[in-house]
Amino acid sequence: QQQDQEFLHGDDTDVFLATFVALNAFGMAVCAVLCVLASHVKLANLALFLPYPVLCGFFSSVGLSIWMSSFKVDTGITVPHFWGSEHRLFSVMKHVPSIIAGIALYFLAPKSPVYLIGIIACTIALAYSTMMLTGTSLHEAQALGFFWEEKEVVMSSETHHDFPMHLWSHGVFKKISWDAFLNGVPDVIAMGLIYLIRCSLQAAALKRNLANYLRNKEAADTAASDGQPSFVVDKSVEEDKQPKRKPKDVLEVLMQFANTQFVTAITGGFAVIPSVGLSNTFVKIGSESRAPQLGACLLVLGCYLSNFRLIIFVPKCTFSSLLVMASIDLLTNWFIKSFRKTGSEWFVIPFIVLSGQMFGVLQSVALGVGISTMIFVSSFYRAGTVKFIANGLTIRSTIERHSEDNVWLDRNGDMIQTLVLQNYLFFGNATSVLKYISSMFDDIEVIDDSLLPPKPKYLVLDMSIVSGVDISAVDCFADVTSLCKTQGCKLLISGSSKMVRQALISGGVKPASHPHMSFVEDLEAALGMAEDGLLKFVGRNEERIQKNHLRGVHLRGMSQIDIGLRLALKQIDEQHNLSFATYLQGLAEYTTAMDLKAGEQLDLPRGLYFVESGMIKAEADTSASLTRGRQKLFATPVMGRSTDSIGQLTARSATVGRGQAALKNAPGIMSQFSHTFRLARVGPGFVIGCISEFTGQEIPGTFICMTESRVHYLPFETIEELEISKPTLIMHLYKLLAHLGARRQELTIGQLSTLRSIMSSSAPSKPISRKALAHLSENFQP
Repeated sequence: QQQDQEFLHGDDTDVFLATFVALNAFGMAVCAVLCVLASHVKLANLALFLPYPVLCGFFSSVGLSIWMSSFKVDTGITVPHFWGSEHRLFSVMKHVPSIIAGIALYFLAPKSPVYLIGIIACTIALAYSTMMLTGTSLHEAQALGFFWEEKEVVMSSETHHDFPMHLWSHGVFKKISWDAFLNGVPDVIAMGLIYLIRCSLQAAALKRNLANYLRNKEAADTAASDGQPSFVVDKSVEEDKQPKRKPKDVLEVLMQFANTQFVTAITGGFAVIPSVGLSNTFVKIGSESRAPQLGACLLVLGCYLSNFRLIIFVPKCTFSSLLVMASIDLLTNWFIKSFRKTGSEWFVIPFIVLSGQMFGVLQSVALGVGISTMIFVSSFYRAGTVKFIANGLTIRSTIERHSEDNVWLDRNGDMIQTLVLQNYLFFGNATSVLKYISSMFDDIEVIDDSLLPPKPKYLVLDMSIVSGVDISAVDCFADVTSLCKTQGCKLLISGSSKMVRQALISGGVKPASHPHMSFVEDLEAALGMAEDGLLKFVGRNEERIQKNHLRGVHLRGMSQIDIGLRLALKQIDEQHNLSFATYLQGLAEYTTAMDLKAGEQLDLPRGLYFVESGMIKAEADTSASLTRGRQKLFATPVMGRSTDSIGQLTARSATVGRGQAALKNAPGIMSQFSHTFRLARVGPGFVIGCISEFTGQEIPGTFICMTESRVHYLPFETIEELEISKPTLIMHLYKLLAHLGARRQELTIGQLSTLRSIMSSSAPSKPISRKALAHLSENFQP
């Protein structure tokens, strides 16, 4: 207790130094542990996501602080105290030589290390020359503040021996004030966290700065090589032949820092670790190479062996001029030159510099991050949330339908509204989507109701290119779901990733609670589902088809001759505007009529099936795909989850190489056992099995009757026999199949054009509302 009282009153230097050494050792250990944690959980990489203006502001603040340090070295007072001092002019005169020497170093030192050494030597020579001309002694110059006094830099040997300077000093643990030690622990931990943040900030900035330097160096080398004669050997070619060392990652550097800090913590000393490269000038002259580094270590060792007595013979301006050069370098690169690169965000940089002097550098960085975030949000909002706006009149699925169904959809397709969303949906842009969807159901008074677009029965929201949603956006989509339920509209959300879908479900947007909404695999499936529902519940197409089927059954019952195939061929001609029915009537004796019930699945051996009546749907076979990778042949790097980052992948790996080699050695390996086909809702006027007839494969997919149906089956073996016995008949058949295949190709090209228009369209800044469309239609009336 008496020892603690002596420490509190400042009477016991041993207690103070022992406690300080122990607390310093603890701080080194904390920094080492934090560096290890940052390296293993990659906390340091978070600084790579800091906005560029924030990094510029941080290093501009560092540059300003370095200049203020140089001013204090020359004058002995800080810049804030300068304005209240009595000898302001004399202080400025002492700092002017450092400014002149620093500017000379900034412009000349990058050209050659000789200039750097020469300017430093000139500052020492000019200082002593001025002393000789004015008759000023070293003692007088020290008194005036141009040199350091001996008591400022030199400690006597008795002091080294008497006071505890490290943990291994005699009796140091007995002299520690543990109450004072515990009081200092929170501050030490806080400073350790600040050290980690600063290391991550500086590492991110230096990584970007190094890339800029390498680009400038490459451009300079290219310009220099253009003027060389052709017989001069390019050194860069020889350097490329030498094995290059891969630059160490930030996380590896942090681990090396941690090892040094652990060793320092054991001894209780200070770790001299580079935390920031102060100037590009030192990089340009090659100071990072081994020779300058070893020379600097020998110079420090010489000063240490002389008890730092050599420092008193070097003028202060020699040291402060280097600080001035570093300050000019940082301010030029990060403050002035950044104006052209950052544009409208540049005002964040001076804000951070000013707030750094008022509140502290780290606090100013936090404020800068906040301002940059607001700028980013506003810019992201202007980028647009809706990539593409369409309805059933402007975009259709690739499902093949009967001509009557296509005509009906051409007239009533605007009851399907489609929005292709993009980017990250958050509180700033999701509300605009809700506002636009609400306008679809507005009750508006117009002169002619026929001019007003109908309220949608189906709303398709495609999220294939949506990267994520926040909780505010989820609330907006919950409101959209409730709105659609109130208005009797079916909501289809297509293409959502697993992460986006999980966020929507967690926010209450799920089919279990809202039967009127569904998650669909992709936009094509959603459009097909919407068209099917519209035809079934509004167009009543299934009822019409069922009536036609029953009428055909009645006519066949009254007639002794089955004219079903003739009717099917006639419907094909009417459906596709052809004239093959007369030439193909001879196929009737070779076909077999098949009556199918609703819900029955077709057992399809190879051949052609001419649909006479009913409706049959074709569903995709999950085993049919051209996706390279179904057989685990990873010809490209694969992200297993939607939350994975591309930064975690390696472009060149043995796994990718084996996958590519397998595909190269066996061309067409995927297409031999898998293929894709078009979904369809086939009815009268369709032929099933066209693809199988030309490719020689089994008919892909699953065909299920939606209503009672009747088809006429022509086996593949019979077609082969007729090629010999009746070649003219089969030639007309093949000609018909070629026409039908060409029509399918036209549909595919049209769908690809639609997809291209979706991806290449610019996001509308403000979608046109239902009310505005009504006014436009009214104004365009003749």
